[in-house]
Amino acid sequence: TYIGTDFYTGGFVRMDTGGLHPAKLLAGIIRVAMATGAVIHENTAVTGTIAEAGGVRVRTSRGDVLARKVLICTDAYTDGFDPWLRRRIVPVRSRIIATEPLAEGVMDRLMPKRMMYGDMRQLSYYYRPSADGSRILFGGRDGTTAGDALAPTTHLRSELGRIFPELRGVGLTHSWFGQVAMHRDMVPRIFTSGDTVYATGFCGSGVVWARWLGKKAAFKILGETEKAQSAFDFDPAPKAVPFYRGKPWFIPLVYSLYEWRDKRAMRRRQPEAKRR
Repeated sequence: TYIGTDFYTGGFVRMDTGGLHPAKLLAGIIRVAMATGAVIHENTAVTGTIAEAGGVRVRTSRGDVLARKVLICTDAYTDGFDPWLRRRIVPVRSRIIATEPLAEGVMDRLMPKRMMYGDMRQLSYYYRPSADGSRILFGGRDGTTAGDALAPTTHLRSELGRIFPELRGVGLTHSWFGQVAMHRDMVPRIFTSGDTVYATGFCGSGVVWARWLGKKAAFKILGETEKAQSAFDFDPAPKAVPFYRGKPWFIPLVYSLYEWRDKRAMRRRQPEAKRR
């Protein structure tokens, strides 16, 4: 047994994938980059870019820089410095909750293999034991763009209880969110505009996509065409989202639509006896 629930009718196990700590990965990348000569300018906000003869002028809070090529991969955290890009990517909140320490034996029943889990709904949920095996970390899209964290946090706890009825009403100790970015077609991509190369739209899997597409984008900037090739190298750029200028006003509506689709799909897959 891999998971202690009858919420799902089936699943598959992938032994060729794994998990890691994103912050530790980032710290390692920074350490290696600096050791090889990269210079990182902290507390230096980019306020805009301007195409000029011979390159791109990058305006920052500490002065201008003229570069032959520029790589932009700010994804969901793109602010007003690039209005053109903001119309093409939609930031979506991804929230995670952490339960209180569970009673002895609970984890053995619910997650006996101590693996990571995820489902394939349009509003998918993903979850795993904490590193010490005492808590469950449970995440998903929270459907909000602003406001108090109580409603989306309570909703995630409710969904956790649907999958594991034993955890209905379980206490929580943490709730946090970050932004992930989507294109209209939900496909990550590399594209160019003049001397600027973009790598965006990682759709919630940036730990994987950002590293891989970042490497491809770097080869593209260096002119190493063969090494830069990938199925995600698109030109022209993705289309802008209609009636959108960077504030995703439509997120609650889209979330409700996807939630309705998921519920309908699950009803169809349930055995006749359960539907009654």
